[in-house]
Amino acid sequence: GPLPPAGRMRAESSGPGSLPALPREKRSAPNTEPPEQAYPAPDDASSSMAGKSVLMVLTSVEKFPDGVPTGWYLPEAAHPYYKFVEAGAKVTFCSISGTALCDPSSIEFAKDDEICTKFYADESLKAQTSKQPKLADMTVTDFDVLFFVGGFGTMWDFPDSPDVLAAIKTMYATEGKIVAAVCHGPCCFFNAKLEDGTPLVKGKEVTGFTNGEENYCSRYETVSKPTGPGSCEDVFGELGAKYQDGGVFKEKVCVGEPGKLYTGQNPPSAGPLATEILKALA
Repeated sequence: GPLPPAGRMRAESSGPGSLPALPREKRSAPNTEPPEQAYPAPDDASSSMAGKSVLMVLTSVEKFPDGVPTGWYLPEAAHPYYKFVEAGAKVTFCSISGTALCDPSSIEFAKDDEICTKFYADESLKAQTSKQPKLADMTVTDFDVLFFVGGFGTMWDFPDSPDVLAAIKTMYATEGKIVAAVCHGPCCFFNAKLEDGTPLVKGKEVTGFTNGEENYCSRYETVSKPTGPGSCEDVFGELGAKYQDGGVFKEKVCVGEPGKLYTGQNPPSAGPLATEILKALA
C-alpha cells in the first residue's frame, strides 16, 4: 500500500511531480571530469568505445493525466549522454511517436548541474531531443545499447507500447546487446516477457523510482492504478523481480543480468548506470 506521506509537506511548495532540490555537492557528484573538459568524443583510436553505439529512447508523453506538464527528465538523458560520448560511443535519440518534451520541472531541478545546463544549451542536442525518429523506425540491433531515459511521462507510453516491447525482446535475444533503463524508464519492462511467457524481470535484481520517491513527489496515487500503470516498486514486486530500493534519491544501479540488463533508480543514478554499462561494453 501507499507509504505514509512523510515527505509531502516538503514537496508541496514545488508542486506535484517536482523532485526535491538535491544539495549542491550531491548534484554535481556524477561529474568527475573537470568542467573544462572538451566534448564530444576523443579520437577514435584512443577510445575503447569507438564503433559502439547507444540508442536512447524518450517518452512522447507531455502531460500527466491531470494536465500538469511532464516528459523526459533532463539529468537522465544528459549525464548518460556525456558518459557515452566521452567514452567514444555514438548516441542516437528516438522516441515513441517522434516528438518529446523535456519536463520543465527537470530543467529547474538541474539548474545548478553543469552537465545538464551544458546539454540543454546545446542547440543540436535540444533539437535532437525535441524531434527525433520513432523507435518503430529504428533497427535496434544496429546499436549495442538500448537505453530508456526516465521521466514521469514514460509511465503513460512505455509499458504498453508494442514498439518498446518488440525492441526489448529483439535486443534481449541478441548476443552482446544491452537493455537499460533509469528512474521511471524501467516501466518499459512491465509487460516484457521471455519467449516462454515468463516476465523478463522475474527473479532478477532491478530498480526504478521507489514508492518513497513517488510519495516525496506527491505522485504515488497518480502513477498507481487506475490513473497509471502502477509504480515501479509495486509492479516489479508483482512480477516476481528482486526489486532493490537504495533509499530516497540515493544512487542505486542494478545489474539484472551481466552484459544484458541494467537499471538505475533515480536521477542521481543515471550517470552511474551509464558507467556500469560502459564497463560491460569494454
